[in-house]
Amino acid sequence: EDAVAWVDAQNARTDAELKLLSRDAETGACTALVRYPRGWRREGPEHIPAAEEFYVLDGAFTLNGVVYGPDTYAYLPAGWPRDMMSAPDGAVLLSFYDREPELRAGYAEAVDETGAVPFFDAASEPWDMTLNDPKLKHLGISRKNLRTDPVTGERTFLSLILPQSAPQGGKGPQEMHPCAEEAYVIAGSLAGPHGVMHPGGYFWRPPGIPHGPFGARWGCVMLIRFVGGRHVNQWTPHDAPFSMNPPYSPVLPPDLAPYAAAFQPGPPY
Repeated sequence: EDAVAWVDAQNARTDAELKLLSRDAETGACTALVRYPRGWRREGPEHIPAAEEFYVLDGAFTLNGVVYGPDTYAYLPAGWPRDMMSAPDGAVLLSFYDREPELRAGYAEAVDETGAVPFFDAASEPWDMTLNDPKLKHLGISRKNLRTDPVTGERTFLSLILPQSAPQGGKGPQEMHPCAEEAYVIAGSLAGPHGVMHPGGYFWRPPGIPHGPFGARWGCVMLIRFVGGRHVNQWTPHDAPFSMNPPYSPVLPPDLAPYAAAFQPGPPY
């Protein structure tokens, strides 16, 4: 995402900036980094006809008197009222919308609050270290569940991968899912067939795409979403090779092809 430019947010967040990470051309559903400048403020009442999901990466964001600091999360169903929004000291949010996030004046006629998560402090919750798939044992994955839709099974969670984790023998099976998966790297790095993902790295993967195996030299924290159905791991019968230093070879749609240049992180010392 470092290669993507900040642009003016013209729909749901006027006077803010965004980096658009993905967008569905038919529905307008999108994922974006939204950056609110210091002193940003909006008065309502307003609403958007899209469900909004966000995770605070930096700063603090206030909505209807609720302060969302770093590592807090919310899922707000379509039509959720917005009486006042502000970011006194600025903020950066990783935001998800299930349709075009068009800002509308006034309150929505009705709001279905089923599955709403008005506020969740992820930093205060323990990591779930339960092994849920033996084929991923080498990663030592821990999770913090942020949301599971009670109807569709859609899921959003933080995933922690241990340092110096790699499949035994330098190879392993590839996994697939019957629903779309997207992920954003918050910290650390993750090595996979298409390169090494660093903080700010992002992917959207349609259903049924084999991927992996993965590993991490010094660990990784990602926010992962499964969209359009329940998270199920399906495995290929054959192994694929693994490298901790794979060549950078992203698979991108034509409009993002200019961003295929290799990412070169700066030295940490």
